[in-house]
Amino acid sequence: MRNLIYQYWYGVQPFYAMASSVNIKAYADLVGADYRCDINNPFIVGSNVEFMNCLRPIQDPAFDEYDNVLFLDMDIFATENAQDNIFDVSVDGVGMVQEVLQPDLRQKSSSRINGVNDKIWAASVKKRFDIDVPVDHKNRPLVYNSGVVMYTKEARQQARRWMSYEQYRGAVTHLDRFYQLDQNYLGAVVFSGETKFTELDIKWNSQVYYTGNNEPRDVVDNRVDQTVFVHLQTRPRNIMTNDMIDDIVNKPVSEWRHR
Repeated sequence: MRNLIYQYWYGVQPFYAMASSVNIKAYADLVGADYRCDINNPFIVGSNVEFMNCLRPIQDPAFDEYDNVLFLDMDIFATENAQDNIFDVSVDGVGMVQEVLQPDLRQKSSSRINGVNDKIWAASVKKRFDIDVPVDHKNRPLVYNSGVVMYTKEARQQARRWMSYEQYRGAVTHLDRFYQLDQNYLGAVVFSGETKFTELDIKWNSQVYYTGNNEPRDVVDNRVDQTVFVHLQTRPRNIMTNDMIDDIVNKPVSEWRHR
């Protein structure tokens, strides 16, 4: 089996993104996977190029030599004790991790990303493409994070029959830009029936971010004992140093040196 971990960046690369590349390359070496990182070398052009090149593995035939391709955002870091090999996980089709807290958080949110807009988005996808977005027991759309996405070869070939990104974007232009980008595109098309979907364990995308207005900020920490990949979503990120990244990825919140 040939496996690849793929990352990309478009624009001026911040320190944390450079640090992620070093970290993920080391993880790729650990698990015997190839590693590729494209910097300012977009394959997909057009709207929102800085986001949509995450879809390169399913559109670029150069990736066809690989059995599995793992896409990782450049704010993803493997923990210092990571040993588990994500390519040992049985993935059928496309694999992503659910953001289990988002329906509750968005229901209470007054920001542009909220439960009302989530339902408008799901209705728009249903009306235009007849895609049923999965919902929870309260009829709230489930959220799957696009920072960690595993594609099998079969799924990548099937994905070339998905609706194009521009078709999707045309159906949701009445919504905030957030809903027009890669995460919600994938959140729709993986349930289109064109390919299979596998929900990955949270240990493969454990998010850490701030919430509320307290000082110091309250932290939403989705890490578990088995966490392999930490999704560093604290803001601002342009101030991140190695010490700050190490704290967030590897230490309990009570031991963070900076917050």
